[in-house]
Amino acid sequence: MIDFINSRIMFVASTDNMIWQFLIPHIKDLQNYGAKVDCFCAKTGFWFDELKEKYNFNMIEIPFCRSPFRWKNLKAYKMLKNYQIKNNYNLVYCQQPVGGMMGRLIGKKFHIPVIYTAHGFFFFKNNNFFKNLIFKTAEKYLSKFTNVLLTMSSEDFQAIENWKVKYKYKINGIGFDNSKFDLTPFDKAKFKQEFNISDENLVVVTVAEFIKRKNYPAMIKSFAKLKTRIKNVKYIICGTGKLENKMKSLVRRLNIEDAVVFAGYRKDINKILQISDLMLLLSKQEGLTMAIMEAMFYSLPVVTSNVRGNRDLIDDSLGGKLVDYKNIDQAVSSMIEILQDKNLKQKMGEYNHKKVKNYDIDIVRGQLKKIYDEVEF
Repeated sequence: MIDFINSRIMFVASTDNMIWQFLIPHIKDLQNYGAKVDCFCAKTGFWFDELKEKYNFNMIEIPFCRSPFRWKNLKAYKMLKNYQIKNNYNLVYCQQPVGGMMGRLIGKKFHIPVIYTAHGFFFFKNNNFFKNLIFKTAEKYLSKFTNVLLTMSSEDFQAIENWKVKYKYKINGIGFDNSKFDLTPFDKAKFKQEFNISDENLVVVTVAEFIKRKNYPAMIKSFAKLKTRIKNVKYIICGTGKLENKMKSLVRRLNIEDAVVFAGYRKDINKILQISDLMLLLSKQEGLTMAIMEAMFYSLPVVTSNVRGNRDLIDDSLGGKLVDYKNIDQAVSSMIEILQDKNLKQKMGEYNHKKVKNYDIDIVRGQLKKIYDEVEF
């Protein structure tokens, strides 16, 4: 059993956004168990200050880079090392690839126990052979300095089964907190006006950052083909990122500007999902994405790529369709099948709403508490 009373935890995540979106309940639990938690992460937006002001977390800015191969991460490591010398933490709790790497190197150097949560390894099936070799070798090496290794998908857990980590577990994601998502009735017709959508329109939605692995070109091209078959379909895209302008240019080249809404970063995703008919997400790589869980909660069928994490959440032909992320025609035919069959769409949505309860935040908190009680350092 981990004795959290009066312990000092170095809680490391690559970004403030990760903490703000997914880790607040788990940090609060550690505090309630008696631990003093200091959060180390990069400051990437309003989340950092909000975590300090709204949740009273002790936030310490560390200039992590997302890529583990950036030299700037050496500066980040030196900063963590100095904080460890100054504060004498007795547990490192780390998240994400870069945060996980840095945290475990601190654990190795100072001989303190480490808990690492893998949100999705950078090696996975159908990835580039050399990238898999590099990342798997790195993760396997770092696992030697990992006391507890938590995974979220079946594929990731299978990958570490033979690794020499004393405590390794699969948990049901980071926890889906449905209390954040409001089901209070609202004027949907009025809300649709913001996006120039009428009751006659069918709505496809994507919630994802504009980064390469989300595979936006394939999704936009899939929608363009869908539009030739279903004239009254609209596409709402929620997210921001460095590839946003390129995707807007692609929409213009495909001449579908009148049917595509770039909604940006939204705090009312709950409402957008409730006016949508289907979620589309053709990522090349995922962990266990919260966007799909949110769609499931609001009873949406999901057409998504048949990759790690997505296939844990979406049961093919029951909650939606799993497709090859490179196969645009397969994505289009799947969307047509669902959108043109109201009964199928409803059954898939109901199936997803029921299944997502397995990933409820209270279930995950219970799993973690059981792990904390079982582990001995």
